[in-house]
Amino acid sequence: MALVERLERESAFARYERMLARDLLPRVAQALQEAESASLGAEMIDRLDMMLITLTEAAKENVCTNTKCPHYDKKCKMR
Repeated sequence: MALVERLERESAFARYERMLARDLLPRVAQALQEAESASLGAEMIDRLDMMLITLTEAAKENVCTNTKCPHYDKKCKMR
């Protein structure tokens, strides 16, 4: 429980900083895996799962993958 609360506090800041999100992502994934293997309550697993989704979104690079876009393979200004 304390670990989840600490990870939630850290992830609140990580939503706005990509590097912090990238560092926190493996720790949350490991905590989720341990929670699932220990059959912890659904509430804990859901909290960790939502944290993982949020951090994954925050950690991804904002590089354009649209081949027709003038910013292709660069940081896109249209996203």
